Amino acid sequence: MSAPAGNTEQLDDPEMGATWFYSFVGIIFFVAFCLAVSVLFFGVQRDFTDERIVDERPVLSTNLRNEQKGLLGQYGTYTEQVDDKPVDRIRIPIDRAMDLMSKKGE
Repeated sequence: MSAPAGNTEQLDDPEMGATWFYSFVGIIFFVAFCLAVSVLFFGVQRDFTDERIVDERPVLSTNLRNEQKGLLGQYGTYTEQVDDKPVDRIRIPIDRAMDLMSKKGE
């Protein structure tokens, strides 16, 4: 093979100083960009978490919980459907039920 007819001069390598300078500047810009994106991300994430925290308990679940605690703390009877037959049950406080079960095991 022969060399192209019109171009016989040799191209030199780029200057070493300019290559190092552009590499160093590129690394600095890349690190600055990564830090800026991280700061923005974690700032938005912190604000989003702060907005999602709710200090008040929902009223409906609080009322239901108080009603259930009241039922667990008192004696009473209730009717339950078992196999389509009404069955009367006795409700006792949970502490009393635990005492009875522990005595049964002795």
